[in-house]
Amino acid sequence: MVRQHPYESRRTQANDVTMTTESRDLTAEKMRISVAARLEKRFYISLIEMLPFRDRVIPKIVSELVALGFVLFIIPAIYIFELAVVLPAVYDGKKEFDTFWLYFHSACGTFVMFNVVGNLIGVILVDTSAKHIIVDTSKADASKGWRLCSVCETISPPRSWHCNQCNTCILKREHHCGFTGCCVGYKNFRFFYLFLANLFFATIYATYFNHYFIWSQVIEFEWSHIIRIAMPLTIIFFGIDTSITQLYFFYYSITMIGCCFSGVLLYQQSYLAFFNQTSWERNKGTNEHDCGVMHNIHDSLGLRWYLIWLCPFLQSPLPHEGVQWMTQEQISLEGAKNK
Repeated sequence: MVRQHPYESRRTQANDVTMTTESRDLTAEKMRISVAARLEKRFYISLIEMLPFRDRVIPKIVSELVALGFVLFIIPAIYIFELAVVLPAVYDGKKEFDTFWLYFHSACGTFVMFNVVGNLIGVILVDTSAKHIIVDTSKADASKGWRLCSVCETISPPRSWHCNQCNTCILKREHHCGFTGCCVGYKNFRFFYLFLANLFFATIYATYFNHYFIWSQVIEFEWSHIIRIAMPLTIIFFGIDTSITQLYFFYYSITMIGCCFSGVLLYQQSYLAFFNQTSWERNKGTNEHDCGVMHNIHDSLGLRWYLIWLCPFLQSPLPHEGVQWMTQEQISLEGAKNK
């Protein structure tokens, strides 16, 4: 039997400790990479699940294509106009804290612009059709709203209707938007609603500064200017004005019109969201799916409705697939059972 020298024994023990430490570090690094990969994969899958993209995003109708092109042009154009022309003129550095307020309002405007554009993209890209839904025909009860769509030649879930422009059945179809060239339904309603809310706030914001900019720093008050702002086409009678002032009038008019238009739509969609209705159901006077304000908000904006106001790309999962809908009668029966 060969006896090991004490020095060699200590060196062997030190090597074993070093190898054990390296093994632990390697294992920890592998675990860290594995966790990061799982989190990245989970985020990617969640993002895909949150945004099932449409196959075709370009409108088929020429008028809708023109309207979408105008929206995609005018929103960044007014944003640039506000930040590059209006705000520097209002906060020109002559007063104390002008520089602070310039950067403050520029940051606020950029935040609102990000939410407007992000939610608009969500409305256009998110597929809210029923073609991805796998239906169990044994549960498709006609008394609960299931029916056969003769165009799609498939079973359509309750509250779903066929859209001739989109050529498919839309889950909880609200309406076909002529400015985006797509339907607003169950899965993209929250993007449409937040687009209107942010657009309404943005147009109020811009109109306030434009009013001060136009009337205090650009021109003196004249009644003809009021008419030009209210009705831009009247330049035909007053003579075509190619000056930069007429462009200011145009942007001023667009922000005021946008404020009124988005405000009316926001009021209408808020009513529908709070009472869990569609425009068709409201016109018919049916309100069987009104199950309480919070339940209705979850059905419309998702379970994390309070976070999506900060960023349009935050996940707010919907409580169901848009096929089975709770009714007031079911809520009443569940409440009676819990007593």
